[in-house]
Amino acid sequence: MTEEASTGAHASSRFYALAVRAEAASTAAELGFVAVNETRLLVDYRQASLVALTPGRPPRLAAHSGLADADPNTPYALWLSAVAKRIAPRCIDLPAAVRVLPLSPDMLGDALAAEWAEWLPAQVWVLPLFGPDKAVHTLLFLARDEPWPTSLHADGAEYALLQIANLYGYAWWSLVARPSRWRRWWHAITRGRRLRYGLMALAVLLLVPVREYTLVPAEIISTRSQVIASPREGVIHRMTVLPNAPVKAGQVLAELDDTTLRNRLAVAQAELATASVEMHQAAQQAIENQSAKADLGMAEGKWRERQVDVASLQREVDKLAIRAPSDGVFVYSDPDDWAGRPVQTGERIGLLADPHVLGVRAWAPVGEPTNLAPGAPMTVFLKVAPLSPLDARLDYAGYQPVEAPNGVASYVLRGTIDGAPAGARIGLQGTARVSGRWSVLGYLMLRRPLATVRAWCGL
Repeated sequence: MTEEASTGAHASSRFYALAVRAEAASTAAELGFVAVNETRLLVDYRQASLVALTPGRPPRLAAHSGLADADPNTPYALWLSAVAKRIAPRCIDLPAAVRVLPLSPDMLGDALAAEWAEWLPAQVWVLPLFGPDKAVHTLLFLARDEPWPTSLHADGAEYALLQIANLYGYAWWSLVARPSRWRRWWHAITRGRRLRYGLMALAVLLLVPVREYTLVPAEIISTRSQVIASPREGVIHRMTVLPNAPVKAGQVLAELDDTTLRNRLAVAQAELATASVEMHQAAQQAIENQSAKADLGMAEGKWRERQVDVASLQREVDKLAIRAPSDGVFVYSDPDDWAGRPVQTGERIGLLADPHVLGVRAWAPVGEPTNLAPGAPMTVFLKVAPLSPLDARLDYAGYQPVEAPNGVASYVLRGTIDGAPAGARIGLQGTARVSGRWSVLGYLMLRRPLATVRAWCGL
């Protein structure tokens, strides 16, 4: 075997040994240590340094031969970073076959070249370490006193040095500069035709015609109902009908306490009986004695007065029984809550509703862009039957905001349910979708942000 073949064989074996060590590095620090210290297996040099190039940041000394931890703030490190920043564009333009830059002071400018002799030997090679993204992420400086060769041979150590530099570049990219999965996905869709197709698909999607709508809390009510109120002041004695029970016209719904009023009626009836006896006696005396006719008139007037009192108290007693004015369902709360409760004249006790004519009552927050025009389509999704929506139409919307059950200032909406759905009954809660005019999907998605921006800036 010739000396040249033996040298090539040794360079190849050293290259594979160095590649194994670079592959075993699990951090950027370990890889930098291998690059600046173990590269001596291939070529001899006095000092080596690795300068990292990060987009948007100045170059930084990442590793240096003979040092376990390189300080990027030393004068030498700052000077070397300035050198790397100046020659980085030149390194990017190097041909792919020979990515090595023989560095000389005349490439650096007067200020940097003046300090060359203080920090570096005469002969310096700069190896740009490229990643698979074709970008330079680090610069490897190899400096020594002996001149570097001016030509490369496939079996030479310097040629193996260029190949190991490519391996260093891929390893550094893998450990430091490799983008995340989401970033790679973003780069993939923003390049070339994918971006154009994506923008076209987004534009088409935003122009899809849809109908505006707003979701509001709602409940099922009867559109034909009457308020049952107390006809007089008193105390509820008992509720004679269970909540939500069907009743007939004239049926007693509740009774007020009648103890005091019936006692007064009994006294008035006794006084009426006494007045009747007195009037009868005065009539007998008037027949026998003409002068007693005046007493007869007074007795008759007293008797008529007692009749009026009894009739008035009887009407008051009749009011103690609160009756249903028509057929329907008597809707109120727990009977135990009403027993013994004092009520005023006209105070609401319950609601007499017709269960066959159903509607919907909803509360639209004042901040919602809701279609409040009469006749607007409504779809009611009940909590007990979310898969069986009810169709309805809006009858009217209140002008004055009120406090909704959830505490939000809202407009009261009332609508009529189409048909007679079997699963609906008074009191069921759910969500109503109030549909508006036709628009595009883009406006429907952006109307809230647009309203917020206009409220903030006034434009």
